[in-house]
Amino acid sequence: MKYRLAVWFVCFALTVVSPVFAHEVISVGNANWEQPWMPDLRQPGRQIPIPIDKRIDIVILGDGYLAAERADFQRDVVDWYNRFLEYEPWQRMRGAFRVRGVWTPSEERATLNQRSHYKQPATPDYAGDSGLQSRRAIFEALAAIDHNPARRDGLLTHTVVVMLIRNERRENPSGVARTIVSPDRSTALRAGFGSYTHHEFGHSYGGLWDEYIRGPGSVSTRQQPEAVCLHSVTNISYASEHSRIPWRHLMPGSEINPDTESAIGLLWPGGVDELGAWHSEPRCLMNGTHDNWDLSKTWRGEYLRDRDRFCFWCEEILVARTMQKTGLLGEADCGEQLWKTWEAMRPHYQKSFKVAERIKQVNAVNARERLHESRLAERPRPDHVVLTSAPAGNVPIIANEN
Repeated sequence: MKYRLAVWFVCFALTVVSPVFAHEVISVGNANWEQPWMPDLRQPGRQIPIPIDKRIDIVILGDGYLAAERADFQRDVVDWYNRFLEYEPWQRMRGAFRVRGVWTPSEERATLNQRSHYKQPATPDYAGDSGLQSRRAIFEALAAIDHNPARRDGLLTHTVVVMLIRNERRENPSGVARTIVSPDRSTALRAGFGSYTHHEFGHSYGGLWDEYIRGPGSVSTRQQPEAVCLHSVTNISYASEHSRIPWRHLMPGSEINPDTESAIGLLWPGGVDELGAWHSEPRCLMNGTHDNWDLSKTWRGEYLRDRDRFCFWCEEILVARTMQKTGLLGEADCGEQLWKTWEAMRPHYQKSFKVAERIKQVNAVNARERLHESRLAERPRPDHVVLTSAPAGNVPIIANEN
């Protein structure tokens, strides 16, 4: 709590307000990113300056805030940033992220009437529309603020939008992450909407997937890539053979995780689909509720989101992608080559971010809950298994050779 209050004070003190056309810009954490940097993984405690054109922009918009609620919006922007800094990867890489709010008042709350500024048809429980009116307003706000124009195939790679919403109850409802396309279809960006925007930011910025089950008995039709690619790697594995699981270096008994009874690195079911999709830890910020089994697999509807941390595999993906965006993995465009460069960097990341020590701490918490005994967890299949005929959707049926 002391850390949390201290960070709030610093961010509030460094909040800078400046008018830009019809919008008003609220900057937070300026001292962290005005001269952008990344941690030097090879020399922990040191920083590497990065070029301005490699800095990542987070633009926070507010829909349904009335004209008299400007101070509320500024407070919410500061609160969002403070919470952002409490997550391990973002706190350590905070020098790479320029975070600013854009204040634009709405005449009405965000409701199905769509009379708020960004035209979000929010309900008491949900928001996150990407209709034409909303897209136009979002890109108008973006045009009014300096942001990193870097792009890949039309997608802004270094600019992400976060939208906070006030619905008819004056609440920020549950939301979603979406790719937003400009009205002239020349540009796209990724955005997270609603109350769980740090979870949605994991989607929109990090390319992470939901780890919960949505649909009992649902079967994934996705195939595991033969090679890991930095541009497409996710927190979900669609294969259960040991050699094909991308987080096998985190499994129980590994060098970084020597505890053979660890719950970290096992196969935990769920990646929207229930069958044929696995994630690496029982709880993570990217998990949720929906149709999750409880950890004893006796009933559904268990809340498995860890509000305070990403699992170690999600964290690693986020760090690797940020290293690439900031130019610290070289200039190669091939995603497979970039991942090989990251694998060579991994030991430095593990040491700099104190991964082994933190795994030990999480293992101790999990052991008290006896999570390694959970009926949900599966062990990876040995590599000598063979694939037999697959049902519709090409989901493999695994059978032992013996």
